[in-house]
Amino acid sequence: MKRNLITKILVLIIVVITLAACSKDIVTGADPYAGGKESLGIGFYINYPDPGTAKPGELVDFYVKGLKGKLDQINFFVNNTAVEIVSAKDSLITIKVPSQITSGDAKVVVGEEVFYGPRLEIEGNTSVDENYGMVNGFRGAVYDILPNAGGFIVAGSFSNFENESNYENVAADKKVYRNGVHFIDANGKSNNNMNFRQGTFGGGYIRSIAKTNDGKFIFAGSLGSFAMRSVGNIVRVNSDGKIDSMIVEVINTGNDPKNSLDTVSAFNGGVNSTIIRTFATSDNKVIAVGNFTSHFKIDYNYSSRDTRRYILSAAKGVIRMKEDGTLDSTFALNNAGANAQIFDAAMIDNERIVIVGAFTTYNGKVANGIACIKADGSLDETFSLKGNITRLFALNYNSSLKKLAVSGIFTGAGASGKVNNVALINTDGTVDDTFILRDLGTGVPNYAQILNNGQVVIDGTQNSYAGIPRSNLLILEKNGELLQKYNSLGPFVGSVSKVVETKSSLGEPALLVGGSILQFGQKTYGNFFRLEIKN
Repeated sequence: MKRNLITKILVLIIVVITLAACSKDIVTGADPYAGGKESLGIGFYINYPDPGTAKPGELVDFYVKGLKGKLDQINFFVNNTAVEIVSAKDSLITIKVPSQITSGDAKVVVGEEVFYGPRLEIEGNTSVDENYGMVNGFRGAVYDILPNAGGFIVAGSFSNFENESNYENVAADKKVYRNGVHFIDANGKSNNNMNFRQGTFGGGYIRSIAKTNDGKFIFAGSLGSFAMRSVGNIVRVNSDGKIDSMIVEVINTGNDPKNSLDTVSAFNGGVNSTIIRTFATSDNKVIAVGNFTSHFKIDYNYSSRDTRRYILSAAKGVIRMKEDGTLDSTFALNNAGANAQIFDAAMIDNERIVIVGAFTTYNGKVANGIACIKADGSLDETFSLKGNITRLFALNYNSSLKKLAVSGIFTGAGASGKVNNVALINTDGTVDDTFILRDLGTGVPNYAQILNNGQVVIDGTQNSYAGIPRSNLLILEKNGELLQKYNSLGPFVGSVSKVVETKSSLGEPALLVGGSILQFGQKTYGNFFRLEIKN
């Protein structure tokens, strides 16, 4: 045992001597982080400005440390807009709010280094209505909003509203559904005057709503079923929200007499793909627009409760159906349609349909991105945007002003050749050359709508307007000018699908805005909010 201990000690001594000898050959590398710039020690040490909300022209204090010796090197920005520094001390910077600016975060730039600070709210004439009753909003996108009976029918791809949906492990008479369509009152609360039952439960969405002259409603979109009944991407409902239904005789394949009858949708018509827009005519016919290629109806003479026989007809892009859902063969029979995708549509005076998209011809005739279809289904060849058109995304019609607002990627439109990306079009197809969109940088407008007072709402991918950093959601004047007082809010995160004019809780003009919306200003939203506009 003693011998083993002596052996271990000798081995340890040899290892130590060996390591000591080897250490003479070890070269220590240079510090890979040596030579880097030392931090300037600058930072915002109070996380709010004073005041927190200011108007253009007012002075605002920001509390910043570490400025000593660098006061002549600093630049200050709010929402990436350069602002005037009125005074600067080692721990305090006073800035003057410029005449053109949007709410946003502050930052100090010293040389190549950037130091981010608190948010400054810019006061203006627009604000999200804090008294609006909606809190959580819709769980899923909103595509259309239709005023009705003092409230609004809201449609989209949502599966809940205000977290009210409750149908699992609940008694049948207690189940609550909020799928694809819902009726809210003027203050954004649920209203039971219309009950759509399960709605689009199980999949699908509603893209468009139309109201018929007899007080019923057409819902269209991507719909395999509605209220648990099979439909062909379109359905008609009564004023209470129930499907407009009828009882038909069918083939009875068994012995039960009840199987000789079936309750079905009274609107017996559908198409083989999504409907983008639907419209009701003065005689309660229905126009559907989309990228479908065929229409179908069910022949109940050869159908049972479990099996349907369908009658198919070629029908492309824009069709008109009779009140019972059958195809109206007097409208665009054997229509060749658009040679590429249709993105949007609007019905204008004399029940003409204007479509926009990526197409270049309609029924074999030149129609570059836009086409006007007359009430008889023929193309109005005098109606065109001209200019260099890549594609047109969205279209909205103001029936009071009789003007269309179209947005997309195009240049050189109008008689002046100066209309780009957003155009206001009269019902005769001429372009209103007084509205000129200013520079959007690399952004693209995806939505435009003209309000009753002539102002134009646009939404897109832009982050500036006329060289000034701005929100994606803007309110422009009749000539395209942007007034600071209507555009102080930001940022806007999301996309707009529908804007409806209404009143705020204080009786001021307001806009209901629906879409895929996550944030506006500092607050998050469930795809829907009410924007108050003070004049």
